[in-house]
Amino acid sequence: MLASLVSAHYITVFMIILVMIKLYAQQKSRDVDLRFYWTTVICCLLLVFEDCLESFTALYPELRFWRILFSVAGYVLRPTAAIGMLLVVCPPAYRSWKIWIPWYVNLAVNLTAFFSPVAFSFDENYGFVRGPLGCVVFIVAFLYMMQTLVMIWKRFYEGKTAERWILILCVIGCMVSSLVDSLYGGVHLNEAMMISSIFLFMFLRSHDNYLDPLTSLRNRFAFYDDIGNLERDVTAVASLDMNGLKALNDSRGHAAGDRALAAIGARLNGISGRNTMTYRVGGDEFVALFMRQDEETVRQKLQRVREEIEGLGISVSAGYAMRTEDRYLEEVLHESDRNMYKNKTEYYRKKGIDRRRQADNR
Repeated sequence: MLASLVSAHYITVFMIILVMIKLYAQQKSRDVDLRFYWTTVICCLLLVFEDCLESFTALYPELRFWRILFSVAGYVLRPTAAIGMLLVVCPPAYRSWKIWIPWYVNLAVNLTAFFSPVAFSFDENYGFVRGPLGCVVFIVAFLYMMQTLVMIWKRFYEGKTAERWILILCVIGCMVSSLVDSLYGGVHLNEAMMISSIFLFMFLRSHDNYLDPLTSLRNRFAFYDDIGNLERDVTAVASLDMNGLKALNDSRGHAAGDRALAAIGARLNGISGRNTMTYRVGGDEFVALFMRQDEETVRQKLQRVREEIEGLGISVSAGYAMRTEDRYLEEVLHESDRNMYKNKTEYYRKKGIDRRRQADNR
């Protein structure tokens, strides 16, 4: 029995140890809260102990109470591991007490096993019997994994969608494992959860590397990747450049300049989404890619962003260019830059600043 348990859980324990070491070393991330990874990892570790203890108590009918207790613990830990993955990708604004309602329902249902067969029980031969509500645990875990899928799809829009599909397939794999486990048992659900959490961690670290740390916009590396992957979908490009950054840094310090850049990034993030990708491609240079949007929509979004930025007392120059079927994206990018620099030239002309000094006063 000991050999079979070691064989069944060796891979899971090995993965858990590796992930724990990595999580301990990587305690911070810009875009997600890594502490919720510990929920999933610790739950998977506890599930290993639970499975071993439940298997041991299944050999001795006089340990019925303890078998019930360990079984209940296992049915509570499964959705807890799933909710840990959800909380990793869930924005703070959505982490309300309502998320835990299905978890408490599952807890209440499985606690009935101590006095009722409604969740599960054991027959006269001490064999496991699933009750009419015995699938609640799998439904709740399935619900949390579905929410994780939706959140990944909505929140982490990447130019390289293949990586996102890997995550989606991992979550689907957990769902299938959970379903088969509920019907037939014996499926390595712990391994499936750990593999999925590892790929989620890898994906989010990759996503983190594509973010600008100051503005939380996508960075220059992401921009060059995305213009290659999204070329067919881009219908417009906008270029923005902060005016007077050097003068601000010289007069009030680089911290003031960083705050101004972060404020611009926050306003650009306000228009980011599935059809609008925003980037900080240089010190004070920003770009927005618009997918499948007409000129009026692009113009309105750009105007709104400029008004919000200027309302903070920050000046930006901006320009945009629309793409036609006979134009390469590179041409549109150059035209957008030219239009932005025309706007910048006009800004400095009105300020009475010599155009030749512009590079020193941007």
